[in-house]
Amino acid sequence: MRCRGRGPEPCAYMGIAEAPGYYESLKGLPLQGKTGDIVRGFMNGDDLPAFEECYWTNLYKEYEGKDHEYTQAELERDAPELHAEFARVQPSTVITMGRHSTRYFLGDVDME
Repeated sequence: MRCRGRGPEPCAYMGIAEAPGYYESLKGLPLQGKTGDIVRGFMNGDDLPAFEECYWTNLYKEYEGKDHEYTQAELERDAPELHAEFARVQPSTVITMGRHSTRYFLGDVDME
């Protein structure tokens, strides 16, 4: 199942994870299951905005399996949808989560 972004539009904060996992693919929504629980713990509305105050999406929109290495072709397939989300959300702050989403915006940076 294709995983669509969710959250307020427009929105000051946009979080971009790498790709949907198994639980995301079942519901078609980003940040479900264990990863979603962890992010919700950080985004508690005290030190950081509340989870519900942010728009959440994935760089890659389709779950391809647990150990799948995403390709440039898959990025090109999903980039127009991400660009459309940016146009609707108009975030002032982008939160990248993971190597692929960080490098999409910053180039080949060292993640260590």
